[in-house]
Amino acid sequence: MKSLVAYDWPEGRCKQVAYISPDHHVREFYIGLGGRWEQTDLTFLTNAPLAESRFLAAYAWSEGPTKQVAYVGQDKHIQELWVPVDGQWQRADLQELAGAPPVWQITAGYSWSAGHSKQVVYIGDDGHIHELWVEKGAWWQHIDLTAVTNAPLPGSHYMVGYGWDEGRCKQVAYVGQDGQIHELFMPQGQSWQHVNLSALTQAPRAVDLMVGFEWPEGRCKQIAFVSEDRHVHELSLVAGESWRHTDLSATTSAPPATDVLTGYVWPQGRSKQIAYVGLDRHVHELSVTIGGDWHYEDLTAKANAPVTAITAMDGCAWSTGETKQVIYVGNDGQVRELLLPYGGQWMYTDLSSMISALPARF
Repeated sequence: MKSLVAYDWPEGRCKQVAYISPDHHVREFYIGLGGRWEQTDLTFLTNAPLAESRFLAAYAWSEGPTKQVAYVGQDKHIQELWVPVDGQWQRADLQELAGAPPVWQITAGYSWSAGHSKQVVYIGDDGHIHELWVEKGAWWQHIDLTAVTNAPLPGSHYMVGYGWDEGRCKQVAYVGQDGQIHELFMPQGQSWQHVNLSALTQAPRAVDLMVGFEWPEGRCKQIAFVSEDRHVHELSLVAGESWRHTDLSATTSAPPATDVLTGYVWPQGRSKQIAYVGLDRHVHELSVTIGGDWHYEDLTAKANAPVTAITAMDGCAWSTGETKQVIYVGNDGQVRELLLPYGGQWMYTDLSSMISALPARF
């Protein structure tokens, strides 16, 4: 569950940031290679309903090939705004299309290459975890993941969903009311299953879970969270091996973390990284390359960026531009970017000031 989403759209050769502004409109910043940042009011373009919540999901779907933004409208239905390459933005009411029960909060949205599908995860008014999914050329469908797996109810609406091509499965991970991290996963062609990852790895208690992704170069999937002692922890699974737990803060001697963090892979750098906001209000990064050791950097210091309050953050690689970037927003609603070109140095940009955008706050 995020209030600010940054992601790559390889088919469109652009990167973008999606958020909801104070007028309850869904807005997007985007830039193509060699171009300049621009902004679009997606609610206006699609005549879509106003947003009920400030949280949304946004991601690319290569089978489409589309990019899409999903959010909860004031009618408690999930609205999807999507656009194909060289096409126009369109809107769909996913609750109506799938005949799904009402939404309390949207929690994740992602594509799954092995299943040729895209999916949106949400918490229903029954407190259960639900999934809406569609395969290319088919109809949207609904499933109650809590009911089919008999999994514990979530203790928080923060959770992650993502595909893992190496394991040919998709998964949703969350923190239960017991403070344990639970994973619901479905191998291709099989049924949904449940596993308690905290019990498997003897990991410490977590409050929220906001990082989960696959790392193709490492043949693994991983989730990351902040524990009660302000350490950043990772639970990872390499294909063919067992889940393992690593205290990344202890490994790297990184400074204490708040609960604002993000994680992603960077193919050009052959790395995976987790960025987080420290108690010092700096953006810090923990990263590792294939066969290497975890490394720590203070990105705020590296980019000579101003120190500011940060309430939401996301990170992504941009395949066309060969960059990695961390996008964040504070109480002032200004969207800011820390960017590293391949072989270059970290740079800072205030994106909102550059394009005179409405604040990213609700």
